[in-house]
Amino acid sequence: MSFSIITTVLNNENFIKDCLLSIQNQRIKKNEIEHIIIDAGSSDKTLEIIQKFKKKNNNIKLFIKKKFSIYKAINFGIKKSKNNYIGILHSDDFYFDNNVLSYVKNQFVKNKNIEAIYSNIKIVKRNDKNKTLRFFKSKQLQYKDYLKCDHPPHTSLFFKKNVFKKNGAYKEKFKIASDFEFMLRVLGLKRLQSKYFDKTFVTMRSGGTSTKSIKNILLSNYEVYQSFKDNKIDVSFIYIFLKILRKILQLKII
Repeated sequence: MSFSIITTVLNNENFIKDCLLSIQNQRIKKNEIEHIIIDAGSSDKTLEIIQKFKKKNNNIKLFIKKKFSIYKAINFGIKKSKNNYIGILHSDDFYFDNNVLSYVKNQFVKNKNIEAIYSNIKIVKRNDKNKTLRFFKSKQLQYKDYLKCDHPPHTSLFFKKNVFKKNGAYKEKFKIASDFEFMLRVLGLKRLQSKYFDKTFVTMRSGGTSTKSIKNILLSNYEVYQSFKDNKIDVSFIYIFLKILRKILQLKII
C-alpha cells in the first residue's frame, strides 16, 4: 500500500517547512509515500525551501503551474499520482503526529471495503502552532447530515484513488467550496463506503482561504448553496445560514 499526498502552495515561506517535515517524518517507508507539490507561481522563498527538501528526499515531486486555482492544482496532482491512496495536505497544515499514515494504512488493510477514511482535526493559531483554538470533531456521517451542511474535515480524508476514477474530480468552477461539493456528491449522494475514526490526523492553521475574510465566508457558502443546486438537491436555507454563522464566529475567534 502506498500514498500520494497532494499539496498546493502559493507564497507560503513561513509554513511550508512544517508541512514538508510532517510528511517526511511519517513512520512508514519512504518508498510508500510520494509528495506531489503544485506551486502556483510563488515569488517568495517557498520554492527555495521546497527545492532544499527535494534534494534530500526523492519522493517529492514538484510542479510549477502558474495561476492554477486550488482545485485545478489538486486535480492535476491526482492525475499525476502513481500510488493507490490519495491524501490532501494544505501547505499551511501538517500531520498531527508521525504515525498518521501508518494508522491509515492499517485501517485500510483491516477494512477492505472502505473507500475513504476520515477523522478529526486540530485548529491552531496561525502564527503559533502551540496555541490550540479548537477541534473540528466529526462523526460517522449519514446522507441526512450532508443535507444539513455537515461534512468531514476535508484535509483529514484519505481516498482510494479509484474513487476519483469512478466519481470524477473536484469541480473547478468552485473557487473555495469545491471540496464541499465533492464530499456532498460522493460521500453523501452516492453513499461512498467511508469510515470515521475518533482520532486526530491533521493540525490546521487558522485563517485559511475559506475563513480569512467575511467576503470569502459569504462566497464559500454561496458555493455550498450552488453545490446543492448542481446535484439537484433541495436544501433548507436555515442550514446555510447556520453554516455562515459558524464560520463568522470562527473568524472572530481567530
